[in-house]
Amino acid sequence: MPSAASPSDLWPQSGPVVAAVHFDECGRHCLRQALRLAAHRGQPAIALHILHETARTMGFYRHHDDGDVLRPSLDIAKELLAGFAAEAVADEPDAAVVALRQLVVPGVPERRIAEVARRIESALIIIGGRRKTGLDRLLGRDVTGAVLRQAPCPVQVLDAAGNALDPHDLRPIGPSQPLPPAVEST
Repeated sequence: MPSAASPSDLWPQSGPVVAAVHFDECGRHCLRQALRLAAHRGQPAIALHILHETARTMGFYRHHDDGDVLRPSLDIAKELLAGFAAEAVADEPDAAVVALRQLVVPGVPERRIAEVARRIESALIIIGGRRKTGLDRLLGRDVTGAVLRQAPCPVQVLDAAGNALDPHDLRPIGPSQPLPPAVEST
């Protein structure tokens, strides 16, 4: 009986590991995981932050602007990512051997993450995710699902605690869908 291939056996042999990050704990887990995997595979890593201000996030970057002059949000996001990446590198012993690039790209995360991965021919995308409700999808808040559908490479999804999620668990359970085996009642 053939053994099952591990996820790392399915990744391309070359190309950077991309960590799509927010400036939160889940983003830290994604970046640390990218550093570990890149070190293991001898590949570079990219900390990718998509600059996307919406009514819900308005002012996030401005809140971090400590000067008297209003600076562009892109400059603020680059500074935030640099500090965020420095913390992750300091926390991860394997990071010393990894070439880590930092990339801030303006746009809509649902499209830009996969587009960046396609352009740089990435080996893997690591992104944070959580179980989505039907309302989240209806309102267009399913970044992880969009990346899973559009990515040109494998995607690893981590929860807020840094645990790998099964991408199928990210789909909402509707009344006509059976419960996943882990929560099936007897």
